Amino acid sequence: MLKQVIKYFIQGYRYVILDVPLLFETKKVARFMKHTIVVYCDPQAQLTRLMQRNNLIQEDAEQRISAQMPLEQKRKMASHVIDNSGDPASTYRQVCKLHSQLEDSMDFLAVRLLAVVTVTGFGGLLYMLMKRCII
Repeated sequence: MLKQVIKYFIQGYRYVILDVPLLFETKKVARFMKHTIVVYCDPQAQLTRLMQRNNLIQEDAEQRISAQMPLEQKRKMASHVIDNSGDPASTYRQVCKLHSQLEDSMDFLAVRLLAVVTVTGFGGLLYMLMKRCII
């Protein structure tokens, strides 16, 4: 995962989307994220979709959902929420709006500047050390 993030960072992408299961439950990775997104749907749609996707009976699906952090709690923790309860066109509009916000954001500049300064500093230090060893 980290390799992919670095790859996209070097290629100049302004943001990278990671699909991280249990992001909020583990609390380890979320602290490194500038933005977090929760894709939300109403509880009945969540149950129905899980049953259809995983071919589960209702009882098994309910157990799986109850083992997770409630979606309402995840919504409160996320910096962005996409409501996936409606039709696909509505979800698409929300995703496009969020994409525009992230593309227009200048949050990535500070990280890029820090990376350039760090690489330049280490390069200069390495050059000085090599020059001393050769002379």
